[in-house]
Amino acid sequence: MKVYAVSLGCPKNRTDTEKLLAQLAELGAELVLSPEEADLLLVNTCAFIRPAVRESIDTVLELAEKKKSDQRLAVIGCLVARYGEEVLKAFPEADLFCGIEAFREPKVFFEDSRQLVLRPQGPETTGRVLTENPFYAYLKVTEGCRHACSFCSIPRIRGPLRSRPEKDILAEARRLVSEGVREIILVGQDVSAYGLDRKERALPRLIKRLLSEVPGSFRLRLLYLYPEGITPELLELFAKESRLAPYADLPVQHAHPEILKRMRRPYRAEEILELMIRFRKARPEIGLRTSVIVGFPGEGEEEFVTLLRFLSQARFDHLGAFVFYPEEGTLAARFKPRVPYREAVRRRHRVMALQREISRENLRRRVGSEDLVLVTGYDARGRPVGHAGFQAPEVDGLTVIKKGIAVTPGDLVRVRFFRSFTYDLWAEALEVIS
Repeated sequence: MKVYAVSLGCPKNRTDTEKLLAQLAELGAELVLSPEEADLLLVNTCAFIRPAVRESIDTVLELAEKKKSDQRLAVIGCLVARYGEEVLKAFPEADLFCGIEAFREPKVFFEDSRQLVLRPQGPETTGRVLTENPFYAYLKVTEGCRHACSFCSIPRIRGPLRSRPEKDILAEARRLVSEGVREIILVGQDVSAYGLDRKERALPRLIKRLLSEVPGSFRLRLLYLYPEGITPELLELFAKESRLAPYADLPVQHAHPEILKRMRRPYRAEEILELMIRFRKARPEIGLRTSVIVGFPGEGEEEFVTLLRFLSQARFDHLGAFVFYPEEGTLAARFKPRVPYREAVRRRHRVMALQREISRENLRRRVGSEDLVLVTGYDARGRPVGHAGFQAPEVDGLTVIKKGIAVTPGDLVRVRFFRSFTYDLWAEALEVIS
């Protein structure tokens, strides 16, 4: 059987796709890069917000139109988990529907019958077929979420928090590093919550074990750290562990106390500012990222200006701004008053205009400093490009290596920055780290 796969949505989805592909390959499947060659067309869907649902539907329908009579179409992931049996009627062209973590039941992909496997059951796997860059990889440490944010459908889709066993995470990390991965990025809906389903905050211990028990030269990065999970022990690790990338993604969503209360986010903007001071004290070169929602019900001009004022004070290095969508099934979908969509879009533009100025100033201050850059490829002009410790791949800016010693993709390189732009930097390569 030949398999063509499309993975949509977040890095957590991608890890599920890569695990499924590894399982299918072990059962004899061959992975191909075009739908025309395939016996099985596979779409791992995202359904977090309305645009993601639309993209998933469009992708499935596009493949359904190309599907030949001797091909099968499998729809898996969040769209199936969110809408259940409704997908059977929505996509009569599809042959198999499977919820999240489809890698737990790989054998169903070889069966001919049309079926729905809403909650795949079976063992975890540490096998992966990397589908993007071979030099960095996401490693999912938790599934589901323990939070009850009023705007979010993730707990309904992916279930409650479930932390993976440390031995499985370590085994997967060893495998990735042995295959040439130079940066492992820990992901989960809230990585800082790792272990809380077992009544312990176990992330610091996991980090220590990864850095001490996984052989090889690699860097470790953390994504999605909820503010309430940042402990003194974790901050101490940032200060002491040079192999822990100086980077933290703190999804704060807003700054006005009333909006935070309606969002069910249990902190104040002042606490975030204090936390950022502690991060920058522990690791002065750190890059801090956040995401915010504009146009949340009840956000008037006063509440929005409070958000802008907070962002001006916080000076995040990286920021994503999203327009609120009233997702069906969420508490916030019933909230009033609604912000007109055009006004919400206008506010997003104002946030991003402010962030452009902040990013430009922050990067200007990095000129003359040094950092480690993982070279991941070349740009359109043939220049080596990669990401520094304070830049996460795919979501932040790039570092372009313009001069210095010769480097190739896969190298971890000490560089000195000599020119900055709005989001990117130019650097001189000084030393390749073995």
